[in-house]
Amino acid sequence: MASGKIPVGRPRVSVDYATVLRLRDIENLGWSRMAHAYREITGQYISRDTMKRWYLEAKARETANSNSAD
Repeated sequence: MASGKIPVGRPRVSVDYATVLRLRDIENLGWSRMAHAYREITGQYISRDTMKRWYLEAKARETANSNSAD
C-alpha cells in the first residue's frame, strides 16, 4: 500500500438526480415504487428511505440553482 491508509465504509453510489425527479414529479410514484424502478434502471439496490433522501436533496439542489439564477 502506497498511502498506508485503508478506506473504510461503503463506497459512495453515484446518484442520477434527473431520474429521481422524473420518477417522483412526472411519473408520480411513491417511495417504494420509485426505489423499485430505480433498481431496474440502474441495477443498484436502493431502499425507499434512500430514495426519499435523494429526492429531498434533488429538490434542495433545484431550489438552490433557481435562487442563484435570479
